[in-house]
Amino acid sequence: MVSRNPVGLLLLLWFVLPLAAACGSGPARFPDVPSPPPPVERSQIIVLGDIDADEPTKKVRRFTPLADYLAKNLAEFGLREGKVRIARDIQEMGNFLKEGEVDVYFDSGFPTLAAKEISGSQVILRRWKQDSPEYWSTFIARRDSGIDGVEDFLGKVVAFEEPYSTSGFVLPAGTLIQRGFHLKRVSGAEQSVGPREIGYFFSMDEENTVELVLQGLVAGGGISNQDYQELPDELMDQLVVLDRTITVPRQLVSVRPGLDPALRQRIRDLLIGLDQTEEGRILLKGLKNTRKFDEVPLESQESLVQLAELMGLVSNE
Repeated sequence: MVSRNPVGLLLLLWFVLPLAAACGSGPARFPDVPSPPPPVERSQIIVLGDIDADEPTKKVRRFTPLADYLAKNLAEFGLREGKVRIARDIQEMGNFLKEGEVDVYFDSGFPTLAAKEISGSQVILRRWKQDSPEYWSTFIARRDSGIDGVEDFLGKVVAFEEPYSTSGFVLPAGTLIQRGFHLKRVSGAEQSVGPREIGYFFSMDEENTVELVLQGLVAGGGISNQDYQELPDELMDQLVVLDRTITVPRQLVSVRPGLDPALRQRIRDLLIGLDQTEEGRILLKGLKNTRKFDEVPLESQESLVQLAELMGLVSNE
């Protein structure tokens, strides 16, 4: 007689019965997996742009919250996403705008007008960057240098910031040329120039310009009034402001050519309204303490015409 093991029989049934049921119920079924969302097309993305060859990642971080905000509030135009694209120089930004790769561009007057010349972009707003709607350049020298005016720069070398700077190059250099001075680019502060020339080179930073002036390595320099006003008192006491340039908008907002007029108007409205809400004010603070965006006043439009003239003088020098 065969002995039976009730525990073994129960275990056998526990494995076999579910298997038989599965075999007789047709193909195995798996839980439904949601399909991935369709890829976002370029026409569904609003792209903000700026220029920075040195620290593009920092600019991307700075503008991304604004790009996201605009995308969220432009859904009626089919926009689903906001992105930021940083160009290495003016030529590249001009190409981005011309080819429709950047929709909205933020920058100071000189790069904005230069990119406009390349692309046909359109200035739509003024940006109060660092709480200021406008600025100008100042000519500075060491207080004990014996230099009393920009005419004393003749036969000497001065420092400007960089080739793409509105306040650190185009305004001061263009103003000197406009007044009849001949400028000559040199490789460094130790270079000599003729008695009827003003030599200049690029310090690559406004702080470097100030330091070169204080050390007596250059006769003077051109920096923005904001940079000058932010200097510590002990440094300001060692400097003298010799002269100044015209006033221009602190920064501008422009849009690419061919942008839908209704979309362009809505972008304007959203940017102008940022300072009216708590969410908007937080976004503005993250944009290097931007106070607000507003219309470009008539006098500022006229100053941009003057700036364009200075740009022409500098490029022909």
